[in-house]
Amino acid sequence: MFNFRDVLDDGGLIARRRGDYERRVEQLEMAAEVDAALRERRHLTVEAGTGVGKSFAYLVPAILFAVEDQVRDYRPDEAFPWSPEDSADAASEKKTASGSEEKPGVRALSERIEAAKAAAAEILRSKEPPTERSESAFGVLEDGDLSTAETRRVVVSTRTIGLQEQLFEKDAPFLSSILPFEFSVALAKGRSNYLCRRRFASAAKSAAGGTLFETEEQKEFERLKKWLETTVDGSLSDLAPGPSAEVWNEICCEQGNCLGRKCPFYERCFYAKARRRLESAKILIVNHALLFSDLAIRNIGGSILPRYDAVIFDEAHAMEQVAAEHLGVELSQHRIDYLLNRLYNDRTNRGLLVEETARVPFGADAETFERAARWVDDCRFRAEEFFASLADWLAARPGSSGRVFERNIVKNGLSEGLARLRDALRNASDSLEDPARRQEYVAARTRVESFLTELDAWLERREEGFVYWLEKTRFRGRTNIVMKAAPVDVAPILRRTLFNVVPTVVAASATLTTARPKNRKKAGSDALDAASAEETRRAFAFFRSRIGLSDARARALGSPFDYRRQMTLVLARGLELDEATARRRGIGDDERAAVDERRFYAALREYIAETDGGAFVLFTGVERMKRATDALFPWFAENGYPFFSQSEGLPRQKMVRAFKESNRSVLFGVDSFWEGVDVPGAALRNVIIVKFPFLAPTQPLVEARLEAIEERGGSSFREYLLPTAILKFKQGVGRLIRTKSDVGQVVVLDPRVHTKSYGKEFLRALPDCKIRIDDFS
Repeated sequence: MFNFRDVLDDGGLIARRRGDYERRVEQLEMAAEVDAALRERRHLTVEAGTGVGKSFAYLVPAILFAVEDQVRDYRPDEAFPWSPEDSADAASEKKTASGSEEKPGVRALSERIEAAKAAAAEILRSKEPPTERSESAFGVLEDGDLSTAETRRVVVSTRTIGLQEQLFEKDAPFLSSILPFEFSVALAKGRSNYLCRRRFASAAKSAAGGTLFETEEQKEFERLKKWLETTVDGSLSDLAPGPSAEVWNEICCEQGNCLGRKCPFYERCFYAKARRRLESAKILIVNHALLFSDLAIRNIGGSILPRYDAVIFDEAHAMEQVAAEHLGVELSQHRIDYLLNRLYNDRTNRGLLVEETARVPFGADAETFERAARWVDDCRFRAEEFFASLADWLAARPGSSGRVFERNIVKNGLSEGLARLRDALRNASDSLEDPARRQEYVAARTRVESFLTELDAWLERREEGFVYWLEKTRFRGRTNIVMKAAPVDVAPILRRTLFNVVPTVVAASATLTTARPKNRKKAGSDALDAASAEETRRAFAFFRSRIGLSDARARALGSPFDYRRQMTLVLARGLELDEATARRRGIGDDERAAVDERRFYAALREYIAETDGGAFVLFTGVERMKRATDALFPWFAENGYPFFSQSEGLPRQKMVRAFKESNRSVLFGVDSFWEGVDVPGAALRNVIIVKFPFLAPTQPLVEARLEAIEERGGSSFREYLLPTAILKFKQGVGRLIRTKSDVGQVVVLDPRVHTKSYGKEFLRALPDCKIRIDDFS
């Protein structure tokens, strides 16, 4: 039967299309593992190094699994006379409206599918529209799930937008052009990414009356009018430059603010069309955030995504972090102020309630909206008082992490104000006959209710196993207090909502293991011997324990790159004076720190000059990066090195594009440059790691996790801080070698690689490469 080898192996469909195609053993091994996991309905963790071609290794088995009915009936000499050797242009001409290829052998099948969809759609049209409760609670268009028990669907989840775009715009279309099967792929986005035609029409009326936008916002709205005439999918990705939040939030599809089939624009609704594409797709491409939001909503009976049979996580190393963010709570002063200003802005005399008062200037109805506006003002005063109290609470604890251990730490008058505003908005919505206008108030009331629930839950610390804390930030020049809560351990939640529910979960990344296991094979077999299998299980143990994946096959496949030839690991020794030497020389602590700093800058200059630029310098803290930027900028200018630093506030993608334009560039970056940045070729030939990337133990969530480990008798350093740092370190090293022709060096300036016993553990996690030790003492 047709399988993944017919696509990926020598003489396969890709090789017959691409003359420069090279067979990769690691890719075939990964594809075999993913294929077996899907067919046998079990979980898999797989680490595949850079260059393996992970996307094809999981996409091909996922597609074949999803269209198994077609694969089973495949007869290349009879049913499918189409040849994958057809030209790319000819394949492109065969595109159907859904974005997949229409091959002769599947035309009849395609017609049967379309007939079934039409029948299902007819049934759906006869149903009642979604109720207000289901719409506001779940934020989905409940069009019904067009999938059946026999339909298979696979979700591919990534962390970064760049990988999503690669899968949807490049990899999936290419596979569609060569595979002799009918399938569709859809990119799932949150509803707020789409323009709502009904809300746009309503905003246009209000804008004409001068009750909605200020001058600059009005200009922005006029630009969007022209865009609406040409846009195909009505989403933010189709709009450049992006709109301001103030304008977009007035016209986008919004949770709880949908009339469903009662909407006069339903047949042309961008979000409804996108939802229907999801329902008919075999492969859904999502991001981790949307997937974890879907899991949370499924836990209370709803859904964002249609039913799926398997989930494949690429960039799976980020699962714990993203899950904690999206299974927790975040409520800020800015969010509440923003909602109140959308309802009634006393400074500009604009907002939803002002519009309604203008429509009904006299009588009982006018009094209803005026009363609601007064409650908005009351809430605004209460919010200022409440968040000022939180700021005072935080200020009284200088040096603390902001963690909150007690219930009701400040007096709360805000909940009463929100409750009264909620009731006033209910009265306002009940007084309106126009369904569209009423829905705006229903949505506003739902958001107020949500804020009230989150506020009370945070103050009362209702969730067991959560850590609660406060953060003080700046937003548009103003202090912004943020109330946060997150699960200390996401493993039980993911076991309950994901691993115990979805038959197959594949977790894939280039960095999942904390050591490099030896892949010794049994004699005469492709299977690992017992010792290698046990090494592999131990290498994955940290990742699996953090996400709750206890029962899964584990494979570490390495990389096809020749790291012995391509990469040199440079370990700098003697950059910091040890205490005994400093004491012997009569050097005090302050002078010792200054000496260390001078040696650090000298080392940076030496290593950057060694490769004539082409360097990423990865820091673990913004303050040290700022000091280095100030100290070395004159030297970079003097020697003609194009220099970019995140301390200067440039967007990451803009910095990367500028870096690639010169072979002599130098870039200083912090957290976001350790992963997800791809600079293949000679532009990047030197990655300098200033310090091992240990998490700050004073971060509230990290602190709570360390405490939980210590309370059960474990070692928080060995069980959490060290393995997380090793995985991040591997990510940083992985920025260097991106193709088989790349050559360069990774420089480690952290003295702990020599002075601490765990320093060797960082090195053991890396691919086998040349090592050079430089002594600066």
